[in-house]
Amino acid sequence: MAPKPTTKGEYIETETGNKISRAAQIVGAKHIVLAGKCVVQQGVVIRGDLVRPPQPTQQPSSNSLDPSSAATVKKPSQPNSVHLGRYVFISPNCTLHPPSRPDKGSDGKPVVTYYPLRISDYVFVGEGCNIRAAEIRSNVWIGKGVTVGNFAMIKENVKVLDGAVLPANSVWASGSVVAGAPARVVGELAEAWGGGGATSAGTGTGVGDEPIGVRARERWASVGNKK
Repeated sequence: MAPKPTTKGEYIETETGNKISRAAQIVGAKHIVLAGKCVVQQGVVIRGDLVRPPQPTQQPSSNSLDPSSAATVKKPSQPNSVHLGRYVFISPNCTLHPPSRPDKGSDGKPVVTYYPLRISDYVFVGEGCNIRAAEIRSNVWIGKGVTVGNFAMIKENVKVLDGAVLPANSVWASGSVVAGAPARVVGELAEAWGGGGATSAGTGTGVGDEPIGVRARERWASVGNKK
């Protein structure tokens, strides 16, 4: 994510085409992966510092087949806490927070364990959203003020309308239009939502007639430093 040396203005533009607002708060950047052509706008908070710690495991010693002689070793920690695919657009004042669950530490005391947050390609996240999903797959449009609960999963080709609250651990099927608090499925998308030129099936959200991938490229191209 190293910026070009000559970049000036509101956005840092990386060699892979990512555009990151200088007014965004990126914590733990070494644990965050942006695949390319992503936009992160002002006021966005990405918590890359919340990484699952190394987990102890039992491994037999090289000179014995007796399990009781196993040596405890540390696995490497999860290298990425947040992964964004290509053409992911994060609107202002959103928070991306890896999902978590309570666990017991090696000393028996309660600890919080974090797991990776993965967002695939061609995903739009509207203003003021709070995302704690386990996974958001490709061709997903999320409206303003949406809450995506802990470990929720959104599959391919889903539209989430403004203000929806997706409960923790919920799974949303491909082709769904989702709304409400708590959220429920209120419609279906046309088959070509993810590409091919057809419009969505009468959901009336004003997203546009082009497939979401086309809109994603247009949004990316419209953001940049003023000359």
